[in-house]
Amino acid sequence: MKLRLLVFLVGCGAAVPALPSKGGPAWLELQSEHFTLWTDASRDRGRELIQEMEDLRQIVVGIGFPGASGAGRSFVLALRDDDEVAAFMPGEFAAMASPAANYIRQPMILLAADSKRDPNQVVTAHELTHTISQSVIRNQPRWFAEGLAKYFETIEIDRRAGTADLGRAPTHRGQPIVMVSLMPLDKMFACGDLSCTDAHFYASAWALFTFLTNRANDDLVAYEHKLNEVDDPERAWRETFGQVPLSQLEMEMRQWLAHGTHKVLHYIVQLRHWPTQERTLRDEDVYAARALARLQFQERRDEANALAEAALAIDKNHVLARVVLNEIAGTTDAGVARALAMAHPEDWRSWWLLATALKQGEEAAQARHAACELIAKNPAIVPPWQPCK
Repeated sequence: MKLRLLVFLVGCGAAVPALPSKGGPAWLELQSEHFTLWTDASRDRGRELIQEMEDLRQIVVGIGFPGASGAGRSFVLALRDDDEVAAFMPGEFAAMASPAANYIRQPMILLAADSKRDPNQVVTAHELTHTISQSVIRNQPRWFAEGLAKYFETIEIDRRAGTADLGRAPTHRGQPIVMVSLMPLDKMFACGDLSCTDAHFYASAWALFTFLTNRANDDLVAYEHKLNEVDDPERAWRETFGQVPLSQLEMEMRQWLAHGTHKVLHYIVQLRHWPTQERTLRDEDVYAARALARLQFQERRDEANALAEAALAIDKNHVLARVVLNEIAGTTDAGVARALAMAHPEDWRSWWLLATALKQGEEAAQARHAACELIAKNPAIVPPWQPCK
């Protein structure tokens, strides 16, 4: 294992810095009300970043989902620069969000704390909007998720002036979206995976979301509530907008794009200052974070396994490392899971692993109950059981 891990780390190149104990940058955890941030950027940048994320969350939830609490905490892995992010990303992106039903079962995002690829933070705002909105609406059709994110990605927040401008036309890979190349709405609604999410799809998703925001905002809010009430997005659409044929809606949308009034909304906002708690992360935390990134964003399971094992060689009861190994192996030894729960009774994931390892019986039921009680404290978590009780 040591030889295998050494070969892997050498293969990463200079983009992945050394561990903190080996002269690499210090890692910090910063936790606010809505985000847990792990980063190897500077403390000042970490504090600034978590405030920026809270600012965006306050506006996205307040404007995009009026009346929703948006409670719960998301996990953010903020690597120091584009090169380090590229080592863990499936493509050349400055940021990438994962759905809440992921390996850690809560909204998660990988981003560069300082990015030259995304100097105006357009991509980062887009992906953060995905992460934030997942804590409000979990069952989002792809067009809605991308239309919402495109709508908010060009937001301009002036904390000093207490203003936010929202609604400017978005771009695709730095270029203005050409509205004549919209994807037909029936095809856009049918798009459920990445194979069809091209520039035409993003243009149509933005156009429909923006059109509804400008011309039918009350209905759009009702649709958002309906998405949370029913399991079927198609049913939510029918019960909100079904009285208008899709062909008619598309014609009205295109007419509005060509001749209507497109509002750039100007908001006066009172942005809060969010207190944060900090702790220094250790080598085993860094190994576990890198293992999660390898698994979640690249599906490089062998490398994720090696990194998780390295974390456990330092701390055999490291919860995140155990979660990664459980996902790779498909199981956790009951004795190991029991020791983990005893070492970390405050962490719902340790009880989750114990319940799934035991499968049934009184002890399994007690572990499941303990996990569900802790999950209730963070509504952003997607419970591994329905209902969770």
